[in-house]
Amino acid sequence: AYSTLLGGENSNSGTAIAVDSSGSAYVTGWTYSSDFPLAGTSFQSIYRGMQDAFVLKLGAAGSALTYSTFLGGTGADVGMGIAVDSSGNAYVTGKTDSADFPLSGDRSLFGSTKKALTDGFVAKLNSTGSALAYSLFLGGNDVDIPHGIRVNAAGEAFVVGETASGNFPMINAFQGEKDSYRAAFVTKLNAAGSNAGSGVSPSKRLA
Repeated sequence: AYSTLLGGENSNSGTAIAVDSSGSAYVTGWTYSSDFPLAGTSFQSIYRGMQDAFVLKLGAAGSALTYSTFLGGTGADVGMGIAVDSSGNAYVTGKTDSADFPLSGDRSLFGSTKKALTDGFVAKLNSTGSALAYSLFLGGNDVDIPHGIRVNAAGEAFVVGETASGNFPMINAFQGEKDSYRAAFVTKLNAAGSNAGSGVSPSKRLA
């Protein structure tokens, strides 16, 4: 049906994809290219760091970008997972080394400060890619790496990944303590991204 390249003059990688009911594709990943192709009213039109995440929407025919935007701070940022709801809002998760990663919304649960060199992030972009509905750090005092995200009909986001943080934020946890260096985590955020429930499961149970 179609096949297309996406990228600028330096290294670029697509890491996750979601598709809406009209056949439009939503892609996230990372880029080292300041000239990565942008389209629409981009939330972030400037390449800010040594590696930025990107989020884009490709029309159903694959011949045009509906929107494309950078997402990141002055450090290294990588989009790892993406989901889309019935209204066309994109939910993106990944990892960031940027203390100045763009944040938005109520961050009372997780706070607004990056706690380690590498933290996870979760961000919700509106249907035009022009604004963040919310964006927050997700992690503790060690390395945290989200790998995937899904969203339900109520707009609640579910994030899965790995954490080395003994103080990873948890509410109503199935398991409150990790007993290995790296543990899996599952986090559920409400539609506003303002509160969540998390549970940590040790990696040995997932082997």
